[in-house]
Amino acid sequence: MSIADYEQTAEDHQAVLVVVKPAGQINAKTFNHIFDRVSRCRYIRLPDSQRSFCLRFKKSAPVENNVWGEFQAHRKVMGLLVVGKCASAADIGMVQERYSLLKELYASTLFDSRCLVFGMNHENGTNAKSNMVYYSSVEDSLSLEDTVREFAASLFWVLESKRMQAERLASDKSEKLPLLLAPFEKKDLIGIDTETRAFRKRCQGRMRKYSGDLCLLAGLTQEALLHYQASADILKSANDWLWLAAAFEGTCAASVTIQYPHGTTRPPMPRNQSFSGSPKVPTERKHSLTRAATMSPNGLPMATAEFLQDGKAKNCLSPDEIIEKYKEALIQYSKYKNAAVIELEGIIKATRIMITQRKNLQASEFLQNMVYINIQLTDEDKIQRYNTLSALYEQIGFKRKAAFFKRVAAMQCVSPNNPNPAWNSCYVLLQETLDGYSLSLDPRQFPRAYTYGWPAIQLRILHEMVYTARKMGNPALAVRHMSFLLHAMSDHLSPFERKELSKVLESYTAKVPGTPVPLALESGAILPAVPMTNLPTVRSFKLLDLAPHLRPMKKPSSQTSSATSNSPFIYSPIQSRQQEKKDQSKMDFLWVSGEVCEMALQVINPMPFELKVQNMSVMSEGIDFEPLISNLSLPAESGPLGVTLLGTPQTTGQLKLFGYVTHVLGVKSHCKFKDLRQIAETDYSVEVVPGLPKLQVTTSLPKAAFGTTNHNLGLNKAKETAVTSAAARLYAGESQECVLTLQNVGQIPVESIDISLDTSISSPKVPSGFFTWNLENTQAQLPLMPGAMATFTVLIKAVGEISAQDRKTTENEEPSPSSRHSSPKKSPQTRPRSMRTAAMTVPPVEVQQPEEEKAQPVDAVLKLMYSGGEGLEEGYHRQASVILHVDVLHALLVSKVNILPAASPRHCHLTLDLHNVTKHEVVISYPDNDDLIIESKQLKRIAVRVERFSLPEPCTSEAPISIISPVDARSQQYSQQLATLVDIRWRMPSSGTCGVVNLEGITLSPEAMDLISISPIQWAVRIDDKPFETEEPVQCIMGRPMSVQVSITNSSSEPVEGSTLVVHPYQDLWNGTVLNDIHGKVACIGCQQKDIEKMNPGETVQHTCTFVFFCCGDFSLDIRATCTSRVRTQDHKWTFTPIVRITVQEQK
Repeated sequence: MSIADYEQTAEDHQAVLVVVKPAGQINAKTFNHIFDRVSRCRYIRLPDSQRSFCLRFKKSAPVENNVWGEFQAHRKVMGLLVVGKCASAADIGMVQERYSLLKELYASTLFDSRCLVFGMNHENGTNAKSNMVYYSSVEDSLSLEDTVREFAASLFWVLESKRMQAERLASDKSEKLPLLLAPFEKKDLIGIDTETRAFRKRCQGRMRKYSGDLCLLAGLTQEALLHYQASADILKSANDWLWLAAAFEGTCAASVTIQYPHGTTRPPMPRNQSFSGSPKVPTERKHSLTRAATMSPNGLPMATAEFLQDGKAKNCLSPDEIIEKYKEALIQYSKYKNAAVIELEGIIKATRIMITQRKNLQASEFLQNMVYINIQLTDEDKIQRYNTLSALYEQIGFKRKAAFFKRVAAMQCVSPNNPNPAWNSCYVLLQETLDGYSLSLDPRQFPRAYTYGWPAIQLRILHEMVYTARKMGNPALAVRHMSFLLHAMSDHLSPFERKELSKVLESYTAKVPGTPVPLALESGAILPAVPMTNLPTVRSFKLLDLAPHLRPMKKPSSQTSSATSNSPFIYSPIQSRQQEKKDQSKMDFLWVSGEVCEMALQVINPMPFELKVQNMSVMSEGIDFEPLISNLSLPAESGPLGVTLLGTPQTTGQLKLFGYVTHVLGVKSHCKFKDLRQIAETDYSVEVVPGLPKLQVTTSLPKAAFGTTNHNLGLNKAKETAVTSAAARLYAGESQECVLTLQNVGQIPVESIDISLDTSISSPKVPSGFFTWNLENTQAQLPLMPGAMATFTVLIKAVGEISAQDRKTTENEEPSPSSRHSSPKKSPQTRPRSMRTAAMTVPPVEVQQPEEEKAQPVDAVLKLMYSGGEGLEEGYHRQASVILHVDVLHALLVSKVNILPAASPRHCHLTLDLHNVTKHEVVISYPDNDDLIIESKQLKRIAVRVERFSLPEPCTSEAPISIISPVDARSQQYSQQLATLVDIRWRMPSSGTCGVVNLEGITLSPEAMDLISISPIQWAVRIDDKPFETEEPVQCIMGRPMSVQVSITNSSSEPVEGSTLVVHPYQDLWNGTVLNDIHGKVACIGCQQKDIEKMNPGETVQHTCTFVFFCCGDFSLDIRATCTSRVRTQDHKWTFTPIVRITVQEQK
């Protein structure tokens, strides 16, 4: 016997061996299908009987093994099934011939046989025999199982007769028993004395052992145990060690059938052939836990353990005794060189029993002995032997040793002594060793953060798989494994090895390029694509926003703003946390359809040579995206290096970027972010909006040169987003035009343009009217087609400071005239005579001389918002910013501003002190006067006649809330109106520069505003019943009463409330002294003042009083009316002009 059965188990001792063979024109698929149906009839219960027995169906059984049928009866081929298929009656002869040959081959041990013929009915057959069964087709063979059961019953009755005959011989001591022999014992019969007692014991013991085999096959386990026990006692006394070992093994087999009725082999585990990376350990653990739940502590099934505890199984060995008996049997087998195969199979059976008992360490000891059994085997048998060792080691959890023997089997397939090396089988076996060496062909598990397994062995296995793939004639498979080796094991390679393996990979891909698709093998396994994520290694990936002037903007909807404003909470910590957990994979900016977008990467070249990366681009989904191909050349062992990838979205919607494509060393790779540990996000999403036009903006002025140490944060931010800038250097009051040219450099026409000015970056604040423009001309040129140009003009009016200080009254200023009238009982105060009319002037302001030619910078951002095409329909636009920088130089500074009353009540006089702070001569021009020349650093005063005007007072209930006081706002309104009425121009003959004097910045006091304003009160004064309409003094006789009648009429459209009319005499000595208290010189008959509660529009109020002068001299009457103001704390004052002057003389 030279062929071992590596699939044997202890349960096979109770199964009758039936060989199933094909015949005729039957294909393998049909035969396997029929064999599976036949194999289901393994356990047979005999009809009309309580007996049952087992069958073992095999497709092949070596004839050499059949001669060991006397030594162990389960090795006999007792049944034969021949399966044939006939297309015509002529094919039946071939099937019958094949059937006859097989019967002759196993004739020495065969009990019965059948020939199953498919494709013909019984009546169509020729030379039909009783043991041939016909079926019209495989589909119509519904009675096949019944035929097999009938065949099994015939085998059983033959077996039963053999058993009874053997038992009779074994029990009858009078007859001379034959000596049962093992095949190699026949040559030792020569010269043996057959009449000795020892020989008779040997014959009797072997017969009892043979009877035990037949009882076990016939399903009589208890009888078999009795026979084995008796034979063991007899054979031991006869020193028949070989058959004693067989009796021990039979006892163990019978005990196993009782204690393990479900068998000692586990169901085959489903193998994952797609290398998906899902671990098999949880599944195995699930099966082990399920099996452990149905096992007793001694390794027996629960039902069997209870059966043994009841004592129903006599002479049955315990689990530990089974192992001990197997050890004794194997020791005895090892004494016989010719029984090496029996010893080998005994080790396999004992190991499987120990696996069932979960005695893994003892099983490993048995398997270790199996390695040292020396048998002359063919290469195929050696491969099967190592595969069996590997499978058993894997079952006991010795995965590395299992992988070792699997690899030995693989090498045996292609050994040098093998004339027909099986490279395909070698590759399949090498593939099965990967799990034992902690190696997976799933590229997503590499590179690993830690070493798992044995890198040297893993490298060796991968090298062998590459070599095997080449020998198989599958270059694509060799490229796939070599790519995986560089991808997964690069960290364990030296620089020289990396370089050499890269050259080898390039030589492979020169013939067959590496593809990024899964590779299907003949075995059904699927090798996933290997993305070479480390060639180069991408350290970071980032989507870049468009240039500031190209970013699409959308006005926030009213619903969004109202939803935000309607929240009753100012701050919520929940909202704060939600903002912190913002999805980093979704970009907060927008891309535009049809325009090139950028993605920034940082790459590292770990290779010791220059790495050329070809056809690098990004992978996307969601919308149409056209990536632009990039080719890189990375220096050896360099990085991180910045790389920019480009692409153009073709449609609108949500664009998702989830990886990139490279072509390195001839291998095309699809690298996904989810497989890169250094990339935090699995994908990056960005919203793509419809296409928008693109404008290129240029100006007629030179660009501004900003310093690098500018501390204006607003200006620095504006410089980052501006497309261009314009700079000018002007004197205060000078004007200059800046022409902006707009060219449509995109593919979409510009249909809408809007312009605004941002002055928030300038400090101090930009005066109103500094930058003005008219967009109507540009709007008329719309739509602006691609390539077309349009222009519009920005007028720059340089407005400087009125003076170098605040234009307000200083703290040491003299009291205003209002204080004189507010305290009539005060003593006379001494004043300069020239200030007699200062009661109606603005207090003068002293000016600090500015530094010569010091420029004041003024910055603003001109924002052009434009749109067109589908983007305009969706509400998107773009914004191009232009920085306007103007340096304003001081030309003329106004140092003093006075407002004096004029002779006409409709006019007043504005006096200005102009200071020329330039280095040039300045010529002043203003209405009704000749040109005035002011030399450099010279100061001159001018007076300008101004027509009075009135501005309506705002109602306090309707006035908007403002941080500016009502008085300052009122003063600003009057200042602006005054600037429009006064036209003072200047020019520099030396340079030809010209400009205007700006008065918008002056501050007017309430008294000044009353002087400028047209009084709502119309005066009518009569003295001694004569109207007073001239500036000539009124003649009066001392001691004679003089009546004064004052009439005031409300000429405005609104009522005047809270008015007071006052007639007050005083005496001006014309030497700078004014006497307010002249009670001893004049007496008043009646009241000097009258309170008026309300004057409706057009209403007239009269007041009359009489004065008597007691001394001669010049006197004056101060006739004025006051009323409360709605916007300021001080009252309005209106004075009658001209001043009533009275000359008192003695009566002649």
